[in-house]
Amino acid sequence: MAATALPPFDLAPLSRFLAEASGAERVEITAFDLLSGGAIQENWGFEAAFAGGSLCGRQQLVLRTDAATGIPSSLSRVEEFAVLQAAIRAGVTVPEPLFACAEPGITGKPFFVMRRVCGTAQGRYITADPMLEPALPRIAARLGEELARIQTIRPPRLDLGFLPPPEANSPAEQIADFRAYLDRHPNPRPVLEWAIRWLEAHIPPPLGPVLCHRDFRTGNYMLAPTHPSPASGGGSGWGLTGILDWEFAGWGDPDEDIGWFCCKGWRFARLDREAGGIAERAPFYAGYESAASRRLDPDRIHFWEVFANVRWAIIALQQSDRYLIGGARDLSTAIIGRRAGECELELLMLLDKNGPPASCRHAGETPGVPMATRDLPGGLDLAELGRLLLLDELLPLLPPERHRDVHLIATAIAIAQRETMAGEGPTEGILGQLAEFYAGGRDARGPDDTLIRRFALDLRNGAFETYPSQERAARAILWRLTIARLREANPQFLAANGFG
Repeated sequence: MAATALPPFDLAPLSRFLAEASGAERVEITAFDLLSGGAIQENWGFEAAFAGGSLCGRQQLVLRTDAATGIPSSLSRVEEFAVLQAAIRAGVTVPEPLFACAEPGITGKPFFVMRRVCGTAQGRYITADPMLEPALPRIAARLGEELARIQTIRPPRLDLGFLPPPEANSPAEQIADFRAYLDRHPNPRPVLEWAIRWLEAHIPPPLGPVLCHRDFRTGNYMLAPTHPSPASGGGSGWGLTGILDWEFAGWGDPDEDIGWFCCKGWRFARLDREAGGIAERAPFYAGYESAASRRLDPDRIHFWEVFANVRWAIIALQQSDRYLIGGARDLSTAIIGRRAGECELELLMLLDKNGPPASCRHAGETPGVPMATRDLPGGLDLAELGRLLLLDELLPLLPPERHRDVHLIATAIAIAQRETMAGEGPTEGILGQLAEFYAGGRDARGPDDTLIRRFALDLRNGAFETYPSQERAARAILWRLTIARLREANPQFLAANGFG
């Protein structure tokens, strides 16, 4: 889906570059549009007419380049292009990479050009549309086969010499990076500290390193209507047309991408379907095991699923840093940090088999106290009227490619409403529980953030692990803290996981 926008660069140098790279006499570019999706990179779809050369005729292409701000773990565009070349040579279904340019003089930034593949990558559509339903188990199996094919790419590889060595991406090294990030983050995250502590104690024995996509999930592959055939993997008229977004690729453990694909954060409309929101695990596992000639170990997958939730939480926080620190001004980047709370709830559900205290499941929000001196209608009422106007009256007037933006605005308004309604009640409640936990009054503990930081640090260091009653009480506080955050950020996600 394209959002009509003028490119921030002159198309003439790009036309000359494409002509030289393809051996064409000339290239005429038309219909240049910014594509939706791509939270970290920009993707521009365009049509080009090549007069001669290797691409003679009209071609549907995509130019992929850097967004205004990024995150540290992303490959450069030229490096991502090389990974795509290795993948297509290994028989992986990817858009064909055509040309790369490291010099900023053509468009202002490095970029690469690939063929445009047809279909949709919209996760909510893929997981919710009944037309796709009959095809999804077979597509899950096909994705397992594709992942096994990706893993045939193994070090050492001269063409991928820019990738850090496998030991640099070991679980221990990545966990250390998570720790380092949390040390720099302005707000303490006790649940993440607790979960990382668990990861450190449960690192599985290593397997031989393979190429990991590191973002292999629903939302990063394209499906399109097709004639049913075993080759398309799509029975019932839908098939896989391409695996996208390779900017995080690197050497790693074969089970890392399995855990990422099954992470609840990528199930979209179907949290109950544990394989990417499209199927049960069985067809996905079967497709992988058949192609990889390797049986999956449930304990290893559990570790990598916990790891995936911690990593996704860190990435979500890094994305919001692009707004808070890096100067990005788009709503999608600013709001994504809220998803870290969803990961924290899933981490508690994965690691605390006793579940939350009963009082957590159906505790209502703490309402704020209205001020009689304010004019009526109040700000909350006005915000709700604006939100409904946006969704009910303005949304139908906009082209489909702008609908996601409208829903993001409505979500931001709703979060602000819920935070205002809750007031300081939830925060005061959590701080009171922490003060009681440490057997001292809050006044003796210093500022509020010091109390929470102390709790996070104690969880990092395993301070309560030899005291069962303290450990239970600490987990209860983690549940309350996470649920309180999600009541404001995403109550629908809470409800979908059984919390009223």
